[in-house]
Amino acid sequence: MKHEQITLAIKQWVEDHRTEAVELARSLVQIESVNHPPTGNEAEYQRFFADWMISEDAEVDVYELSEVQGLREHPAYMDSRQYVNRPNVVGRFFGGQTGRSLLFSGHADTVYEGKEPWTYPPFSGEVADGKLYGRGAYDMKGGMAAALMAVKCLKQLNVPLAGSVYIESVVDEEHGGANGTLAGRLRGPHTDMAIIPEPSNLKLYPAHLGGGIWKATFTGKGGISFAGEKLVSALEATVEFANMLKAFDSYRKDSLEVPSWWKHGRKAEVALLTIFSGDINRELQEKLPATGELNFWIEGYPGMTGESIINELWDFYHDRLAEYPLLKSCKPVIQPLIRYLSASEMKLDAMGTDFIRSVTESGSKVAGLVPEPPEGSPFACDGFMFNLYSTTPALILGPSGGNAHSADEFLNLSSYEQLILWYAQIIVDWCGVLGMDGN
Repeated sequence: MKHEQITLAIKQWVEDHRTEAVELARSLVQIESVNHPPTGNEAEYQRFFADWMISEDAEVDVYELSEVQGLREHPAYMDSRQYVNRPNVVGRFFGGQTGRSLLFSGHADTVYEGKEPWTYPPFSGEVADGKLYGRGAYDMKGGMAAALMAVKCLKQLNVPLAGSVYIESVVDEEHGGANGTLAGRLRGPHTDMAIIPEPSNLKLYPAHLGGGIWKATFTGKGGISFAGEKLVSALEATVEFANMLKAFDSYRKDSLEVPSWWKHGRKAEVALLTIFSGDINRELQEKLPATGELNFWIEGYPGMTGESIINELWDFYHDRLAEYPLLKSCKPVIQPLIRYLSASEMKLDAMGTDFIRSVTESGSKVAGLVPEPPEGSPFACDGFMFNLYSTTPALILGPSGGNAHSADEFLNLSSYEQLILWYAQIIVDWCGVLGMDGN
């Protein structure tokens, strides 16, 4: 079978298996796999994932993180999570040893469904108007389902691949996790290249932002000044610090040197997440609150650390303190709530550059896609575990959709179909075919 024939066969197979592809993605969404730090609920999802790959004749490795030698001692390990009955799963498809290898790696866990109203129940997997709704549909079960369907397509077409393809489902990526991803890098597989099917909207992201969540706490003097007491409202101090953070956001966007990956995209941001003050269990407050808390998220570029970002914030705080007088008498105490997820970029040596070229050409061949020039992702993820702590560079490429981490999260099904086509062609072009391409 020639390359052109394989491409035509892939297109026909995906068209003939549309219903099956949608049902697979629905099945993944219908399995609740919410991360509840320090624990998580990924076990059922991981069993389904392993069983599906076994049914497709993959060599499957299901392992507990406690089995991974050197994991807890690794400098990138975050020692605040529990992993009983939270296994990683990886399957190996095709057995060729002469071609290049490829890994699809994604996380099994999702954020929780939230308290906002959903149009459809968050774990129903409802399909409407060309969209699949549900928690994790977009981030990132749709992308993982596309990888599974791509290998099934090539298996059923009997394409004799020259290299091995792996699909890995890791636990605990959300909420600053990534220990599952680190475990995979230590245990293997150690492939030539990796694709992370995070929701990239069919864009190529060879680099991704970093980010962390911090809490600022404020202690004032509450009450009512009947006797002339000097009171300090922790709530007003918290709001003042929130305004300072917004000013810090503008300052960073104007002053930071932006790496080329993000020159034409979204810049690293500062975002306010939650504010609490006083007794949050009482609707009626009869005094100035003495306590306040503000949780915030700050993003960074490759090379930055959580410590350097907070040091930069403190420098800004001291330089601007005259503009925020309440913060003189009610100074924040800042502590991290999650690990800092480092920004990273894949190594673009000869192999990395060839991979980007191959992926771009594959999209044009099979799906008629003309991908935009590669850029940096507007989000943080676990890609740094590949790019900083392994020999396997990772490219982010996933489906389109919307409302990630929010109500009515959805996967765009037309992009999901395009991604199956694209993944299948990437595998053929990158791993090679026995009897062709010198294999």
